[in-house]
Amino acid sequence: MSKRIKTITAGRLVSAVCYTVAGPRDGEQERSCKREMSSAGQDSINLRRSWQKLEMTLAANFGGQDLHVVYTYDDAHIPIHKDAALKQYRKMLKLLRGARKMAGQKTRYIYVTEQLSSEGGRLHHHMVLNGTGRDVEVLRSLWPYGQVEVERLDVWEGYEALARYLTKEPREVGKCRVGERTWTPSIGLLKPKTETETVKDNVTITLPPGAFVLSRKADNNGWGEYLYLKYLLPEKKGDKKGRRPPAKRKPA
Repeated sequence: MSKRIKTITAGRLVSAVCYTVAGPRDGEQERSCKREMSSAGQDSINLRRSWQKLEMTLAANFGGQDLHVVYTYDDAHIPIHKDAALKQYRKMLKLLRGARKMAGQKTRYIYVTEQLSSEGGRLHHHMVLNGTGRDVEVLRSLWPYGQVEVERLDVWEGYEALARYLTKEPREVGKCRVGERTWTPSIGLLKPKTETETVKDNVTITLPPGAFVLSRKADNNGWGEYLYLKYLLPEKKGDKKGRRPPAKRKPA
């Protein structure tokens, strides 16, 4: 009898599952029960929803020192439709990349454009952007259409909270489809790393020292079992990337 461990690592965020695998010598009932646990374990780690994929992408590329930016429109500059808003926004992104390139700085971002009726039906844009330490004046100077609100990511209670917030429109208006990406990333963002290994039956997920568990699921039906853990790795001392995870709750 053996188990399989699948691990997805994104920066300091890790999702891992260990589940029983059916063997060739198993009887029909035993095989069925083990497959039940295998399926449940795999479902626990599959990134089926847009917010789950976004959570891991955020964790792989951004930390608490980076920024959440909201761009709004004043009455004199309200776009006639969403396509017009996106055209304006992409023009701003081109200028931002150019300004940072001249300063020798990189530009990593993910953005979402919304028009929620619960927020007055006004078009606006959300962007997660890598911070450089002197961003507010530049960001506001490149957006003459309304207000620019800037906050650090460490005001949020983890990547999941931020990812759910940035993908709320499709869920609220009933247009969310499983597997559909509802956000736009910049080119070259790091991707989560996936590893799978087969281990002996007495082996399970081992948390690294100092890891903080965010979520846990487990089940056992007598023949098979699975354990799912989502956790944060401890911050490395002297980490030059400075990718600290969001840690606090976003005010309502």
